[in-house]
Amino acid sequence: VAGAAAAIALWCLAPSAVAASVQRMDVTREAGRYAVDAVIMLNVPPGIAFRAATDYERLPEFNPSIERSDRLGDDRLRSDVRLCVAFFCRTIEQVMTYRERAPTRIDMQVVSDAGDLETGHADWRFEAAEAGTRMAFRAEIEPAFWVPPVIGPYLISRELRAQARTTAEAIERLGADYQAGAGDD
Repeated sequence: VAGAAAAIALWCLAPSAVAASVQRMDVTREAGRYAVDAVIMLNVPPGIAFRAATDYERLPEFNPSIERSDRLGDDRLRSDVRLCVAFFCRTIEQVMTYRERAPTRIDMQVVSDAGDLETGHADWRFEAAEAGTRMAFRAEIEPAFWVPPVIGPYLISRELRAQARTTAEAIERLGADYQAGAGDD
């Protein structure tokens, strides 16, 4: 989810500036719904991590799976996320309402009938940690499209795991970009 979730502009950042570390990552499936529960350490301060996570329009620069991300009014976000599982690729359109509570949380809710997800939510939490930011991410989605039985759930779970990691790395890269250009927030 990307919560989500898509051409990398700054892969050339110094490797030491980007060190997202997955502390815990669980992906589960029940009755057609997929859930991600992750804790990821980011090497940027919480205010910077929050700012990067809410810079929705710039996330496609840093996350190769996000093809497009646009605000729709004051509280809606539309994202096109390209997911590839084995040889099958699909662009998933997701529309979510969001509520930001700077600098510690973002809550998102899927808008049914407005994209390729039936239901779902994504919750982000940012807190100071010794090395930067502890980001807790919980999401649950139910696709509004057919998922092939047997191998499909496994492959979707694997892709969700990869997307959570890629999104955390994108937030950290964007945060490092802020720090390099504007100083520490």
